[in-house]
Amino acid sequence: MNENKSKNNYSDDIPVIELIMGDLFEGLAVSDYSDKVYESNQEGKYVRIVLKAIRHKPDRLCVGFLFLLDEPTRFRIDVLVPENCTNARVSLQGQELIGFFSPDMPTDPEPVMESKCGAQTKVSTLHPGEFQSINFKWESGDVLNFYFYFGDYTPSAGVGDAAGVAVT
Repeated sequence: MNENKSKNNYSDDIPVIELIMGDLFEGLAVSDYSDKVYESNQEGKYVRIVLKAIRHKPDRLCVGFLFLLDEPTRFRIDVLVPENCTNARVSLQGQELIGFFSPDMPTDPEPVMESKCGAQTKVSTLHPGEFQSINFKWESGDVLNFYFYFGDYTPSAGVGDAAGVAVT
């Protein structure tokens, strides 16, 4: 990926990076959690994704994506789950998209609306040290958040237990 600061409308400190547009992969792969702007203009469709990384507390990191698009566009986002994180979760528009992968979590996780899918056991596809792929038809204004936790937590009552979290 080539950095291109010439089209940067935000700040000289935030690099603008072209999205990957190829035969086998269209989208972006993120393993560096610093503020960036990703852009593409393919066939007259303009795509801009603003990545913002925030540490609300020392034991957690929120990596957020804001999608700004001319029209709804399908592409993939691959985000590396840090190898040293003890738990993670993903939300889209404030709704839980992917739940925690471990019962060990903070007593005060970031608020998201939990899914009510009716399943007794939630299944998480998040794995430390691996990329999580999300392939959607994104719309302008979509907000995708990855919450990574790095503490040594004891299981929280009612939020997850060994029987309530499954890893695939």
